[in-house]
Formats: sequence, structure tokens, C-alpha cells
Amino acid sequence: MSGSFNIGAKEIEDGKVLAGISYFGLIGFIIAMLAGRDNRFTMFHAQQSLLISLLFFVRFIPFTPWILDMIVGFIVFFFFIIGLINGFSGKVQPLPLVGEVAYSLGICKADAE
Repeated sequence: MSGSFNIGAKEIEDGKVLAGISYFGLIGFIIAMLAGRDNRFTMFHAQQSLLISLLFFVRFIPFTPWILDMIVGFIVFFFFIIGLINGFSGKVQPLPLVGEVAYSLGICKADAE
């Protein structure tokens, strides 16, 4: 996956706002999906955002040990902050672990190539 993104500067500039918005939970993801479907930069961040949001819901599984809840909560918070920074600043940098998994699952792809 590393180095396989060929997203032009104009496409990055056009998708910065929606890429950042995609990290505002599931609502941000939906907004990015509806408004930026044809922008590869937006979709790059949206697919990571969706996986992070799903990871957040692991915290609500009944009988989850409190330590696991804290660890997952910290990881999710860390990924959301890094994702926000990368999205709004125009960086095409996969998040550790999450970026690789989201890309390999092909959760959402841009229509444009």
C-alpha cells in the first residue's frame, strides 16, 4: 500500500475540508461520502474514518474489561486527532494499522482514477 497513492495536488486541495470532516464520527463519514465521492483524497480519509468509528463501537460491547475500554478509547482518540490533522493539512499518509486494514478491505473507493 505504501507509495501506491497517486493523488494530484489539485485533488488534494479540493478534498481537504471533506477529508477532515470525515473524521467527525459516522456523521462526518456520511457527509464525506455524499459530497466527496469522486475525490480520491476524501475517500482515502473516509475509509480510515469509518474503520476508526467502528473500532469506537467496540467499547460498547457488554462485559468488556475496563482496561480494554480505556485502551481502545485512547487509540481511537489518537487516530481521530491524527486523521483530522492529516485530512485538513492535505497529507496522504495512512494511519498505523488502520490505514492498511481499511485500504485492503476496500471499504470505499473513489469513482475517479
